[in-house]
Amino acid sequence: MEQTFNYLNYINSIKISPDEYLLPLFEVIINSIQGIEDKKDCTDGHISIKVLRQKENSLIEEMEQPYRPIIGFEVYDNGIGFIEERFRAFSDAYTDYNAKKGCKGVGRYTVLACFGSMDINSTFYENGEWYNRDFQFGYVKSSTPDKTKSDKKEPKTIVRLNNYKSSFSDYIKKGKVELEDIAKEIIQHCSLYFIDNSMPQICLYDDFTTYTPIFLNDMYRTVIQFDKKSEPIKIGKIDFDFNLHYLRNYSNKSHSIHLCANKREVGKKTPIITYIPSFVQSLIDNQQKKYYVSVYVTGQFLDEKANNQRNEFSIPKKNEEKNEWLDLISMEELFVELSNSIKNNYLDDITTADKEKNDRIRNYILDPKTPRLAYKHLLSVENIFEDIPANATNERLEADLAKKVFQLEQKRTKAFNKAFKKKQYDKEEFGKIITEVLREETAFSKDRLSDLLVRRKSVIKLFNQYLKWRSEDNYMLEEDLHNIFFTMGAESDSMPSDYHNLWLLDERLVFYRRTNSAKQLRTNKDFDIDSQKAPDLLIYDFPWAYSDNPNSVNTLVVFEFKRPGRDMNTSVDKDLDEQIKKYFKELMQSKAKNDNGILLNITENTAKFGYVICDLDKDLINHNKQWNGFKLTPHNTLYKINSELNMYIEVMTYQTMIDFAEKRHNAFFQALGIDFL
Repeated sequence: MEQTFNYLNYINSIKISPDEYLLPLFEVIINSIQGIEDKKDCTDGHISIKVLRQKENSLIEEMEQPYRPIIGFEVYDNGIGFIEERFRAFSDAYTDYNAKKGCKGVGRYTVLACFGSMDINSTFYENGEWYNRDFQFGYVKSSTPDKTKSDKKEPKTIVRLNNYKSSFSDYIKKGKVELEDIAKEIIQHCSLYFIDNSMPQICLYDDFTTYTPIFLNDMYRTVIQFDKKSEPIKIGKIDFDFNLHYLRNYSNKSHSIHLCANKREVGKKTPIITYIPSFVQSLIDNQQKKYYVSVYVTGQFLDEKANNQRNEFSIPKKNEEKNEWLDLISMEELFVELSNSIKNNYLDDITTADKEKNDRIRNYILDPKTPRLAYKHLLSVENIFEDIPANATNERLEADLAKKVFQLEQKRTKAFNKAFKKKQYDKEEFGKIITEVLREETAFSKDRLSDLLVRRKSVIKLFNQYLKWRSEDNYMLEEDLHNIFFTMGAESDSMPSDYHNLWLLDERLVFYRRTNSAKQLRTNKDFDIDSQKAPDLLIYDFPWAYSDNPNSVNTLVVFEFKRPGRDMNTSVDKDLDEQIKKYFKELMQSKAKNDNGILLNITENTAKFGYVICDLDKDLINHNKQWNGFKLTPHNTLYKINSELNMYIEVMTYQTMIDFAEKRHNAFFQALGIDFL
């Protein structure tokens, strides 16, 4: 059944933004190139493009120079012309004529999406005679094509694009588009024709004689050169290779990626800085001239995916928009893969730029004249500055750093809130918060007192929350509790003071030089001891501050954490200090070494503090008071002093410990107005 085509409705459905005002011109230029290719002898092919301007001057703003806005174009070529076969194809919507060259058969409708009409006058040779066709194809109306014999004996086709529609003309006026701007855009769009020397001679000029004509073939040779050898790469599950052509561009102001289909650029160029933020500086050639890299990407996959208007690809933009069964890749994934390949080719330049950028950011944060200590904690976060452009201004840098602080705070807040909503203890979730969130929480708040106290408030609140979840069959694991204070298996060399929460136990512990967590004594490099015992926390050596003799062992502190709900009325646990005393005994029999490797004895006079955190019941308290020398404090904690060994041991519950920590901070919480947080 014969069907009709409402091309006006189709034109209205075409989506072209005002900044794509040259798309119709590109379509006409490609048709001219193909018309020249279709001639038997195409060696003398040439194309001329006249820029049509408004006759009257237009003042964009007061006091500015007059400007004649562009209203259309005339494109001349000496190609095969509108022979019968090509004319029938023009009359057939979605024609497959020249489909092998990637033509979609709808280019003329793209023209009418931007212009009011196009006039076509073509002189051509066919069946031994010279003919001329002259007609108008318009949005409102079209003239009847007229084919007549011609007295002219040389091929010539003129396509005139008339009267930009208002949205496009407004954009052109505002941007004050000049001849050189158009020339660069044509070269960029048709670069692959220039690269393989298949571009006919092409000239761009203005209909006012004040503008010097531009010969694009000459301009191309001065603007673009090869920078690296073209390379094919495989991406994902796509069967076809992608070919990357690395060109030097001496007129660009940034490195860019250009996706192409059927030898022409599709859509807008993508700045490489979007995916490689440090690749912003120009490169230098052998003549010390600056240039930027334009990477043109071609391949059969892109040829097949270009849409009809050639201003985008039929590929999902984001990963989440992909159809699991139909889409092999998203634009997001494609650009990441292409950027990785580009990065490998310019790794030395990018690595140098990365280092310079990181040094600059570090100096910006630690500037002694205007230190920005609110961001100092970011310096310890791996790759945190990776997405900051290397050429960011100080204003942009300040905004990006503040944004990163905010994002990290939001991330931690969400994790805490998620934990607070739990109805019961969840080992996996709790372990994740301990290893990921609390570690970040501690690291990112070092240099801001208010942040520090907010974090401490959050940690106390989190600890209280988990204590509330206790039940007979769902106690917190000892390792989870342990990791709140100090990560198991870690030591102070790998766990700086701002990564742990020893302040929950005693603020002074933060200042000690050495901390080992659940590590066998024999693995400790500071002691000459063959013991497999592993105190939950061993804190020792000289403090970071207030020390007269930095190479003496001033203090030993040992902590033992007992799992909540553990039955302590056993022969092993009933005497609450038994395990602590064994640790101190073995440590006293060992030999310690100072920083210079000199042996130091741990003597009876060395201050020793032992702490046991566990559940306490009446029977356990009475046993240790009556038979083990402990005394009870008004806070229901137990303590014991051995003056001959200079040893103090204290036992308390987790709830008492957290209550003490909260009371020590309450005045600060109230001063900051976060006591009800």
